Amino acid sequence: MKPYIEVKGASGAVYRYKLAESGEPATTIAGNYLYVDAGGQVVYAGEANNLVDAKARWSEAYARHGATWLYTRLNVSGASRADEYSDIVIALQPVMNQAD
Repeated sequence: MKPYIEVKGASGAVYRYKLAESGEPATTIAGNYLYVDAGGQVVYAGEANNLVDAKARWSEAYARHGATWLYTRLNVSGASRADEYSDIVIALQPVMNQAD
């Protein structure tokens, strides 16, 4: 488990995410988040107005896709969050985002 990971979007932009220690977001601020498996693969990317909501699909990610770590990135601007989310999903095509 790394305290930080960097994820490259389809645009070439690199986003730095911080590990949510104990698997819980440490803030109620808006941001983006990633569920990552033990091999370091992003299985789900999401955005939330309140990072406490980042756990909404965690049980599914854990049970069906082996999610092990939750990483977060603060991002107050709704437009920036949406752009970052799209950029990452296009580049990485996380398995849980395929139906979205």
